[in-house]
Amino acid sequence: MVRFEDLIEKHHDEIFAYLWRLLGKNGRRDGAMDVEDLAQDAFLRAYRGFPGLRPNSNHRAWLYKIATNCAYTRLKQINNRRAGIQSFEQVATTSDNGSAPIFEEAEEKIRLLVSELPPKQKACLTLRYLQELDYPDIARILGCSPDSIRANVYQAIRRLRRSLQEDSAEKI
Repeated sequence: MVRFEDLIEKHHDEIFAYLWRLLGKNGRRDGAMDVEDLAQDAFLRAYRGFPGLRPNSNHRAWLYKIATNCAYTRLKQINNRRAGIQSFEQVATTSDNGSAPIFEEAEEKIRLLVSELPPKQKACLTLRYLQELDYPDIARILGCSPDSIRANVYQAIRRLRRSLQEDSAEKI
């Protein structure tokens, strides 16, 4: 029998990293990151549901599903507060000569574009490429089919490529 404390110890860091990536700049509240609060909320919900969990369950996927639902709720709250207007501040890391290195600009641009993806595409992309989960696990986490996950990852990548190409064309 798995103890809940062991689940927290084993999965806290990866769930926290997932939420950090999923929320991105949306995780800021009054200048302080609110992701730790969200992770605690997810583990509190998991604690409440743990007694009813079947012994042969995939605990990791179950925790990811709870974390994803918490993140979706938080993103909805943020979007409602903003009344549909999203504002993003791009932080440029500058080098000694005052210009931002190309790699850092590209990395920041990709982070910005990922933060603008629809929540489900962002979750699928994050779980697949940053958390390195396979499609069946992501499907269990998000409660849909592996084909749906593949489609969301594909659409997210397609959207990112299109945005990057448009950005490159504007600079020419």
